[in-house]
Amino acid sequence: MKKKKFTRSLMFSIRGIVHGITSERNVKIQLIIGLLIISFSIYMETPKIEFMLIIFSIFLVLTMEIINTSIERLVDKIHPGFDKDYEIIKDLMAGAVLLTALLAIIIGVLILFEPITSLFS
Repeated sequence: MKKKKFTRSLMFSIRGIVHGITSERNVKIQLIIGLLIISFSIYMETPKIEFMLIIFSIFLVLTMEIINTSIERLVDKIHPGFDKDYEIIKDLMAGAVLLTALLAIIIGVLILFEPITSLFS
């Protein structure tokens, strides 16, 4: 019984991730950028701990984007028209995604700046 419950939960989770990737432009863009950065990191043989930070940052951005999308859709369902309070909720979530993306960029630059510059020198 528990195995079936876990399998169903896993299927729902995968369905949610696939839906986020296929229906949300920002998730697609961030996923493509993330895969490029992961590929570059592998090519440059980035040390394991730094590679883990890069992977963590990418997953964090994607997770925040999916949470943001979920909250936006919930707000739109609850209140389809414009409402200042609901707009603030959406803006707060968008701000959280932006902060997470900025963190990922900072981590990426700190880790990959030197390997990138060494390619061109």
